[in-house]
Amino acid sequence: MEHSRQRTELKAFLRTRRAALPPEAVGLSRGARRLTPGLRREEVAALANVGITWYTWLEQGRAINVSAAALTRIAQALQLSATDEAYLFHLAGLPHAEPVTRRIVLPPSLQGLLDLYQAPAFVIDPVFDVLAFNAMADRLYRFDDFDGRFARNHLWNAFMNPLRRELYAPSYEPGLLNLLGVFRMSHAAHPDDPRFDVLIDALSEASPLFVDLWQRHEVSPLRAWSAHFNHPEFGEIRVHSNRFPLRDGKADGAVVFFFVPEDEATTQSFARMTECLREEEGTTAA
Repeated sequence: MEHSRQRTELKAFLRTRRAALPPEAVGLSRGARRLTPGLRREEVAALANVGITWYTWLEQGRAINVSAAALTRIAQALQLSATDEAYLFHLAGLPHAEPVTRRIVLPPSLQGLLDLYQAPAFVIDPVFDVLAFNAMADRLYRFDDFDGRFARNHLWNAFMNPLRRELYAPSYEPGLLNLLGVFRMSHAAHPDDPRFDVLIDALSEASPLFVDLWQRHEVSPLRAWSAHFNHPEFGEIRVHSNRFPLRDGKADGAVVFFFVPEDEATTQSFARMTECLREEEGTTAA
């Protein structure tokens, strides 16, 4: 565990998960003198068959040797989900994540694919900077309507852009938690990318809501997510948000988002959006 922020996050993550696991869930009696809502450190150590001193040091974020076998037993003792277990391994440096210090280069054909797709689609890098998008995604998010240091950052806009807050209003907090969960997984997988620290520090200073939600230590895998928007021009929009990581050499680390209409009303909204874009293109050409 080479990185101080990783150790700090590991400490908070283990404490949070330990406090959230009631003793009854692992067959232990709560007893009359228990002061903690969840398991004690010595109980986790016993369940995982590791030394109490070693586990205490691990939970304190000390720089100690950690084996995959011991970490697996701890994950089992804390009844972590597969996603949480993967996140724990990332935080502990097992396996060691490849640093992302290079600039992502998208394949030239990708923009053509986004443009052909008849619904919003866009691409972000590991720190959630928007790299590419189609016209429908731009009509939904208005990528260039917000300025400043993090103007093209999807996470920063979610917390700091008032227009995004209105757009996400129908499911604002659940949507933010899902977004933070994916971001946290990406952060753990790229511990050497300094842009994460810069963004997290900036959001921590600017948004009390970010601090509150970030401290919940939620993690989310790359999976489909049902998103609900309230667009000022096209009304309620419900989509399945499908995320696909790119595996194309210089583009490794980028993720493509494809939105799929969840209901007929959204399909009709996207049809109207497409028609509006065509009319605007025709006006511009004339």
